[in-house]
Amino acid sequence: MQMVERVHEFLSEYLKPGDRAVDATAGNGWDTLKLCELVGDSGKVYAFDIQEEAIEHTRERLKEAGLDNRAELFVCSHSRAGEIVTEPIRAFTMNLGYLPGSDKSIVTRTESTISALHSLSDLLCSGGIGTILIYYGHEGGPAEKEAVEEFMASMPSNWGQITRMEIVNRKNCPPILYMMEKK
Repeated sequence: MQMVERVHEFLSEYLKPGDRAVDATAGNGWDTLKLCELVGDSGKVYAFDIQEEAIEHTRERLKEAGLDNRAELFVCSHSRAGEIVTEPIRAFTMNLGYLPGSDKSIVTRTESTISALHSLSDLLCSGGIGTILIYYGHEGGPAEKEAVEEFMASMPSNWGQITRMEIVNRKNCPPILYMMEKK
């Protein structure tokens, strides 16, 4: 099972119709689509990406599935999530690195990622989940991975539980998954 499939499995355990969720890195729209399926007609998904191309792919994917009315899409950094989303969320997801199949020089950045993590972990309601999938095999990736690890380790234990999952028998920067479960 791929890590993204695991993320979708975890999100399926937490989200229900009527919930609010954030896809902090919309990319090709697969996570946004899954979130929209899970929150139902009465729910809402906020999706962010700095690339217009990513937002267009996401918009098309949602429209094809008939779920475009469940999401608001924003062409901006995930660091702005705290300004834009003003209601509690039940889940968020974030895939760090670059958009598969596009310009590999456009990547998530440490400062904006940590800013987004602060905002999203604050927006998360009690009993909610955040998933952060780190792909770090690119320039700046190891530093971003280290900053995320420091952020996770610095979260107070009374906030909730943070677990880490990784593939240990794969070479070349295997992805790392963090799951933040808020008390």
